[in-house]
Amino acid sequence: MDVKLPVNPEILKGISQIDNFRGVWAGGASVPTERLDQLKRAARAQSIVSSCRIAGVRGEDDEIAAILSGAPRASSGELAGYAAAIDRAFPYAGPLITLDEMATLNAVLLGKPGDPPSPSCLRDKPLHQEVFDADGRALGRVLQTLPPRLLRDKVESAVSWLEIELRSGEQHPLLVIGAFFVYFTAISPFDRANGRAARVMVPHLMKRCGYGFIDFASLEGTFEEMRYEYYDAIDQAETKIWTDEADLAPWLEFFVAALNGLTLRLQAKLDIEVRSRELPPLQRAILATIREHGSGAASLLIASTGANRNTLKDNLRRLVDRGLLERVGTKRGTFYRLPTLETTIVGRTTADD
Repeated sequence: MDVKLPVNPEILKGISQIDNFRGVWAGGASVPTERLDQLKRAARAQSIVSSCRIAGVRGEDDEIAAILSGAPRASSGELAGYAAAIDRAFPYAGPLITLDEMATLNAVLLGKPGDPPSPSCLRDKPLHQEVFDADGRALGRVLQTLPPRLLRDKVESAVSWLEIELRSGEQHPLLVIGAFFVYFTAISPFDRANGRAARVMVPHLMKRCGYGFIDFASLEGTFEEMRYEYYDAIDQAETKIWTDEADLAPWLEFFVAALNGLTLRLQAKLDIEVRSRELPPLQRAILATIREHGSGAASLLIASTGANRNTLKDNLRRLVDRGLLERVGTKRGTFYRLPTLETTIVGRTTADD
């Protein structure tokens, strides 16, 4: 397979920023182990729910709540299947990624029984890859996929290209991984869960190439937030993907930008962790409660910290002013949460007593 990887200033700048962050991360994140474990669990839960929502899979409320709370995964179901695919080494049986490895991963994603389950078969019918909105409704948009007669040859060619490129190191691994993603989705070799398989493979491949920070922030969550840009980029890249006029730039620009945005969010979280060490005990307790619950009103914070209302109010103001918390709403509807990426970057506060 002859793949032309475009390199333009925008892509190069994004990759440089990602690699700089990788160096900082490798040098030590300066965050307690227990907090890193919390970040990893939160990212895992977000990845499961987001990737399945992109695919139009809507889990039951109790199943989603169990995943978000870190409860042991259920024995069946496609959300549980995604959790198992995240936790399962890839490749699992050896050092090389093969069609059999991907077929087994697809079976895991679908929640098929067995450990390991029987590999999924290549589809034998045309596939209409539908696009869904945030509520799981089909948008009437279909991404192109290959006919069944071409599947085995194309997927084996793509896997061979991936292994050769990652092992040779001649091209940047993030571009190789990004290109493999879009070729795999253009092929869509299985009846179902091709998009989920592509999304779950990316973090596995990134860790193989030394981007270990990917475990601590959800790339799937970023894709879901940018859902329409995500689909547009795939669609543009796949338009002439099997011709000499193939142009992967739209997808690779999006992919690199999504990864770069993810590193900025993770850096913001790390900055908050480092800054919070200098805080008085009550303010550290407030932040701990917000981290645990995701957000919190004054009533929750009073109950968890034991502080009186006036003391709590003063300390909340200080945390908001320092950019460590964001205030949302007014009067009785006010609650606090960790700052969004935009709030963290521009230093905006919402304190308005």
